[in-house]
Amino acid sequence: MIRKPKSSVRVKINYRFKKDKGMKIALIGNERYETRGELKEMLFKLKQKYADDLIIISRGNQDGIEKWVRKFSLEMGIKYIEYNPAHTPMNLYSGMTEEYYEKPFHPTQKLHQYDTIVWNADKIIYFGEISRSEFNHFKRVLERNNKKATFIQ
Repeated sequence: MIRKPKSSVRVKINYRFKKDKGMKIALIGNERYETRGELKEMLFKLKQKYADDLIIISRGNQDGIEKWVRKFSLEMGIKYIEYNPAHTPMNLYSGMTEEYYEKPFHPTQKLHQYDTIVWNADKIIYFGEISRSEFNHFKRVLERNNKKATFIQ
């Protein structure tokens, strides 16, 4: 007789914005990419186009473009959610449930961020360069979910 485990190992995604039927746009990028003017203008145009239906998604990095995505989104009153790695603490904008966070570091956590972002976003824009190994994983995840990403250098 096969028994089912009492607790599931799968982590549930926080469905804070899942019920919203708005446009979810992921703005992610390299930690060395710092062109703020272009980003601010893009967020302003997106806010004008989608108004209250706009939800911005990022990985929650403290450097580079994602630092500015968070800052400008909150300043403009845009709904914002981030999928920070499992080894970091949960914050006010975290997109996963509480039990997902504060785990020991593992190199695949960075790749898991791509999985959750691609699964949750309607459109994805990547700023800057991406390493070959991350790009290969990102490309597979995009193909698996039948989505496309725009790359801005």
